[in-house]
Order: sequence, then C-alpha cells, then structure tokens
Amino acid sequence: MAAKTENFKKLYRSETNRALAGVAGGLGEYFQIDPTIIRLIFVLLTVFGGSGVLVYIILWILIPSEKNTGKDSEETIKNNTEEFKNKAKKFAEEFKGMSAQHHSKNWFGYIVIGLGLLLLLNSLGLFQFHLFWPIILILFGLILLFR
Repeated sequence: MAAKTENFKKLYRSETNRALAGVAGGLGEYFQIDPTIIRLIFVLLTVFGGSGVLVYIILWILIPSEKNTGKDSEETIKNNTEEFKNKAKKFAEEFKGMSAQHHSKNWFGYIVIGLGLLLLLNSLGLFQFHLFWPIILILFGLILLFR
C-alpha cells in the first residue's frame, strides 16, 4: 500500500497582508475570505462584546507567523510573545514621545468623535442632544482658551 500524503492548509499569521500582527490576514487566507471581513469581526467583537482585542491577542500569541510555521508550539508561543512585547513597548514609546502639536490634534479628534457618538445616541433615541449643546459649546470654548 502506498504511503498516503496529506495535503492540508496550515493556519499562520500573514507576513504580507497585515495591519498589526497578520492575524486577520492569515485567517482570511486560511478561510479564503477577505481579511477586511475578519478585521470587521474583531472590531464588532470589541465594540459589542468587549472580547475582540483579547481574542486577537490570544490568536497573535498562539498562531505562528508565516515564516515560523515549521517550529514547535512552545517556540512559536515564545517568539510570538516576544514580538507582542516588543510591539507594545514600541507603541508606548511612540505614545510618550508625541509632541504637544500632536496632542492638540488628538484632542480635536477626540472632540469630533465624542460629538459623533452623541449624535448617534441622539438618533437612536438614547440621548437628548439638544439639551447638551450649551455644555458642548462652553467646553469647546474653554478648551480653545486654555490650551
């Protein structure tokens, strides 16, 4: 009897189709769907269930990168944990190193996002936005004066 060769796909984190760690790109390639759909699922899990970020981090640690698919699981977890740690440190350093100009741009962005969320809540009937306008204008004026 001839030896049977199994032809199966391997799950890995993509090296070419990655936004952060390649988890969505690898899942998209494995399931043959657009990685944007996978990313959207992670965002929806985060917004509505709060678990999207945790699931992403767990998959980042457990799934080997495309170049490390042949390594054993302990080595994969060790390498992936180190990669995660390095990216977290780099992000923290970049966040600390932002100039004052970036901070003022960020605050304006936060204000715009906050207004958008309030408008969304108002349109859903969960918030009466017309009662909140005076407070928003006062806060915006104070921010402009004291920055």
